[in-house]
Amino acid sequence: MRRLLATCLTAGALLAAGPALASGNGFGFDSLFGGYSQAALQTGFAVYRADCASCHGLSLVHYRDLGGIGLSEKDIAAITAQISQADGTDAHGKPHMVKATPDDAITWSYPDAKAAIAANHGALPPDLSLFEAGHPRGAAYVQSLLLGYRKAPPNLTLLPNHYYNVAFPGGQIAMPPALKPGSVTLADGKQPDAAQMAHDVAEFLAWTADPKLEDRKVSGLGAILFLLVLGGLGAVVFRRRRA
Repeated sequence: MRRLLATCLTAGALLAAGPALASGNGFGFDSLFGGYSQAALQTGFAVYRADCASCHGLSLVHYRDLGGIGLSEKDIAAITAQISQADGTDAHGKPHMVKATPDDAITWSYPDAKAAIAANHGALPPDLSLFEAGHPRGAAYVQSLLLGYRKAPPNLTLLPNHYYNVAFPGGQIAMPPALKPGSVTLADGKQPDAAQMAHDVAEFLAWTADPKLEDRKVSGLGAILFLLVLGGLGAVVFRRRRA
């Protein structure tokens, strides 16, 4: 029973320390007991707003949901007070802009898909709500993509309005380099470099795709611990009956 108790306590400690299990440019939530880093999520949201939101929406995420990354109702209200979102077009075909509210979904800046395609040389920027859930490499892919822009090799002819990216299949991508170092200032006054920006926005998009990940891990660990304890008690009872 002592060994069983030690195992349970160790597992619980690992879950509590989950976010710290990441090393280098990895992601703590990828580990068995790891979770999201609220600091990374908040920085990632700031990067999304500054460098990604004009083209990419999060149609399945509402501003009120940002409480899940540690923002207070006051924080969320302050954010939405600064945002106007397109709500269709007016009689002249111009975007009809309205003030965002905490109950609104986080949308892109275009009034509709047709306008988005026209503004992006025929390419439709994807919604990012579940983007990482649909890619086998998830956050690691987004991180490498954002940092993968290079000068095209001399023997490669780029398609019109395309860029060379070593992480993108085929090497040619319609999205221009998104990260703009200096576009985000942290609470301590520091400005994250491109590597941190890519990491943190990738972690934020992992959260938008799977905001209940930590809850599932806690539930799963609880079930495992329950079965371990139950199995240990059963073994003790069985031995006593045989004695």
